[in-house]
Amino acid sequence: MFKSRRPGLVRRLWRSRVVTESDGRDGSRRGEGERNGDTAHAFLKRLKERSLDALVKAVETKGGIPGECVMVPNTELRLGAHHISPYYLLCKLFRWGDLPLSARLKSLCHCQSFGAVDSAKVCCNPHHYSRLCGPESPPPPYSLSRSDEHKPLGEKIKYTLLLRPLPHSLPFLSSSDTGTSIGSVTSGGHRSHWCSVAYWEQRTRVGRLYPAYEPSLSIFYDLPQGTGLCLSQLQANAYHSRKIGFGIVLSREPDGVWVYNRSQHPVFVHSPTLDPPSARRLNVKRVMPGFSLKVFDYECSSWMAEHSVKPESQEGPWDPHSVRISFAKGWGPCYSRQFITSCPCWLEVLLNNHR
Repeated sequence: MFKSRRPGLVRRLWRSRVVTESDGRDGSRRGEGERNGDTAHAFLKRLKERSLDALVKAVETKGGIPGECVMVPNTELRLGAHHISPYYLLCKLFRWGDLPLSARLKSLCHCQSFGAVDSAKVCCNPHHYSRLCGPESPPPPYSLSRSDEHKPLGEKIKYTLLLRPLPHSLPFLSSSDTGTSIGSVTSGGHRSHWCSVAYWEQRTRVGRLYPAYEPSLSIFYDLPQGTGLCLSQLQANAYHSRKIGFGIVLSREPDGVWVYNRSQHPVFVHSPTLDPPSARRLNVKRVMPGFSLKVFDYECSSWMAEHSVKPESQEGPWDPHSVRISFAKGWGPCYSRQFITSCPCWLEVLLNNHR
C-alpha cells in the first residue's frame, strides 16, 4: 500500500537523459560515460520523491512545465578528476550532453538560486538554468580592435564604457538613475508596466499592445501549462506555431533586460545597447535554444542618453528604448531579409519611458 514511487521516477528520468557518444557507443570514451552515469544515477537515487516528481515534469515536457525548484545541499560532486555542482550535472544529463566544464550557466529570475551568493542550498532543476551567449567574432565585443588603437582617447573611453560587462551585484536602477521609468511606481502608489510588447507578422501587427507588470514575462505560441502572452490567442497564423513554440522569457533584472530562448529554434535580437556607436551596420544577435542574452543594458542606455549618442548604423527615426526579436529568421546585412518587417513573426518590446 505504501510502496515508494522513487525507483519508478528515477527510471523515468534515466530514460529521458540526453544520450551522447560518451555514454558508451564510442568505445574510446566508454570509461568517461560510465563515470558520468554512475555519478548522475547515484545523485538521483538520493533525491526525495517530491524532488524527483518535479524533475520528471520539467524534463519530460522539455521545459514546457518548468516546475518548482529542487533544492539540494550546495556541495560539489566528484566527476572523474573534476568537481562539479549539482545543477551542472543535471544540465549536462538532461539538456546539453556536450556541456563543457567552462560553460557559464545562469539561473533564471524565477529560480530560488537567482542572485544567491554562498547559499547553503542550490536549485538543481535543469530547466531553471540557461547558457550565456558567448562573444561573437569578429570583432571581439569587450576589447578594442586594431582600427580603434589610433582613435582619440575620448572615442576609446566611449567604446569601452558601452561594451564592458557589468558586475552581477549592480542594484536595481531607479528612474532617476537611468532616465527611464522602467518598473517605476506611479504617484498613486500603483506599479506601472515596465514594458509593452507588440506582436507582428511581417508588416502587420496582430493584437493589441501587451503590458508587462511582473519582473518576467513568458511569450509563447502554446504551452502545456503556463501564463503570459499566448500568441495563439491573438489569432496568429498557425503556420508560425512551430517557429515560436515555447517562445521566450523576457525578464527585468538588476543590470538590464534579458531574453531566455526556451523554444526549439534560434531567435534573433536587435537592441540600441547591443550596437557600439561606431558600428557601420546593424548588429543582429542570434540566441540559440536554451541560451540567454542581455538585450538591453540600463547603464549603457543612460550613458547614451546623457551624451546624446546614436549609433551610426541607425538611419532615420530611432527609438532608444525599443528591442526587436524575430523568431527563427534573422534580418540585416548578414541575411537575405534586410528588414525585420520581412520576417514571418517578430516582437517589438517597448520599454516604458513615459510613453
